Amino acid sequence: MMRRGFTLMEVMLAVALTSLLMAALYSAMSIYWTSASESFIEIERAQIARALLREIARDIQSVTFVEQQSTGSESDDDESDDEMVDADTALASYTSGLFGTTDDLVLYISRPDRSQSYISAQELVSPADRSSEAMIVRYLLSVDGGNGLSGEFAAGTAMDSSTGSDPVRGLACMQGDLTGLSNAISLGDLELQVAATKMLAEEVGQLSFQYFDGAEYLTEWDSTAQNMMPLAIVVELTLRTLPDAQGRVPEEGQAGYLPPTTHRLVVPIPVAKPYVEETAI
Repeated sequence: MMRRGFTLMEVMLAVALTSLLMAALYSAMSIYWTSASESFIEIERAQIARALLREIARDIQSVTFVEQQSTGSESDDDESDDEMVDADTALASYTSGLFGTTDDLVLYISRPDRSQSYISAQELVSPADRSSEAMIVRYLLSVDGGNGLSGEFAAGTAMDSSTGSDPVRGLACMQGDLTGLSNAISLGDLELQVAATKMLAEEVGQLSFQYFDGAEYLTEWDSTAQNMMPLAIVVELTLRTLPDAQGRVPEEGQAGYLPPTTHRLVVPIPVAKPYVEETAI
């Protein structure tokens, strides 16, 4: 007895069912890969933001501030007329407190280091040298064509940058000995300032600071001019996806796509005085 083979209809049906099964399997794997890639990038981004905010918060809470005692001849009107200086003036002349704008924060902190050997101020040569536990820490965005340190640092790191055509190179931090950096800034030595600056995270595309005085949030603060510290500082970081080796950034719907995310932290300042609401007499 001869065995009957498959008919053409049966073969076509089998091929169609196999194709549908393979298409469903491919679709499921594609969805899984896209979801896994997005989850990995999201977790990695959250870890980067958490580490950056923790470091910034530690420096903010290490700020030292010496309040100037006002004399009896000074009036409240005179105090209210104090004007903020620019960042370079603050860096060259201030020794305590903070100076900040919406995207630039200068901190005068105390950070003892048991492993560090202190030397005299006259022997300071490199940014790593320390003459005391007093330090200057500055957070800012590195931007192509930016003013001062921002543009100078961006120009020096452009070849190693992985941000592609985006002019914002990332979050940078300058830190070093108070005396050494103050002298370098007063002499206009940008080379030493750049040497004391490092890139913290190229993923940061936007940086924002707000200063809470107990009643409202301000976009600028000069603790020396105002003779007081803010009660808290709001730090906001917006992280982005960097281009791949070919300079491409995933678009919406593609594997690895994740829109920019903003991470926010409110940092209280221990040396600030509590806010006392003014009352009418």
